[in-house]
Amino acid sequence: MHVVGKRFLCLATLLTMFIVAGAGQGAQRPVDDARFGQIFRSESAQVGQMNIHYVAGGSGDVVILLHGWPQTWFEWRELMPDLAQRYRLIALDLPGLGESGGLPPYDKKTLAQHIHKLIGDLKIPAVHLVGHDMGGIVAYAYARQFPVDVKSLVIVDTPIPGLSGWRELQSQSPRWHWLLHNVPELPEALVSGKEKVYLSWFFQNFAFNKSVFSDARIDRYVQAYSKPSSLHAGFEYYRAFEKDVMDNTDYESHKLTMPVLALGGENSRLNKYVVDQLRPATTNLTGDLVPKSGHWIPEEQPAWLAKRLITFWSGL
Repeated sequence: MHVVGKRFLCLATLLTMFIVAGAGQGAQRPVDDARFGQIFRSESAQVGQMNIHYVAGGSGDVVILLHGWPQTWFEWRELMPDLAQRYRLIALDLPGLGESGGLPPYDKKTLAQHIHKLIGDLKIPAVHLVGHDMGGIVAYAYARQFPVDVKSLVIVDTPIPGLSGWRELQSQSPRWHWLLHNVPELPEALVSGKEKVYLSWFFQNFAFNKSVFSDARIDRYVQAYSKPSSLHAGFEYYRAFEKDVMDNTDYESHKLTMPVLALGGENSRLNKYVVDQLRPATTNLTGDLVPKSGHWIPEEQPAWLAKRLITFWSGL
């Protein structure tokens, strides 16, 4: 073979390997803004004394998507178009966060009650609940209080306060931020004005596919949490953990009976803990690890997650 031809072949081979490797690291096609805008709309509703913002679209059985900290509804954006082909989606900004108004207290039992009222006001009888991180704790509290209104529950890479192994997990590194966030007013004072530095640390250190978190994506979350009220509310979610523990300690005598899917990131610090913790608190549990993903599964592996959710719901 001609020397130039050999060099071209080698270059093509290396490029192919790079593309394949990138795909394995969670590469995905970007969401078309125009198409997204055709499917989904931004809405808000008054729930008691607060205004709750959500993005909704699609048709079919209703799926409620609850985000984590320090994120907003936007964390679900990449997988929403695929799911909307089969389901009606409602991606909420949790109370106090994003574009939603807040109202203390921020224990997850109370937050779940607010969301249940919103869903009732929308005349939706029963839903599939999906929660990641802090949203997963809210989703669990919702399923405990309103089991007949939950067709299925999906918990994505989050521990539930009060369930098996919670105290042991609290004492493990790197959960220093749980302690810091629990101190009244101090994290607000330290982080205010330095939101990007602080929040970027979590996205980069808890991610396996770090390239997902571009400056533009991080800036979107920084803008949301730079509002003093949202920064404070986010820390209040952590400060309510002890109340959450009290609400959940009787989990073995109040097992969830609806189908539950627990997902942990293969490269997350939690890993299979998410599945193991829910086992004694449920009667119909399916567990799985998300390949090549850290903690931020909806953004690191949206295509994989969308496919797994559809498979789970299709089998019910």
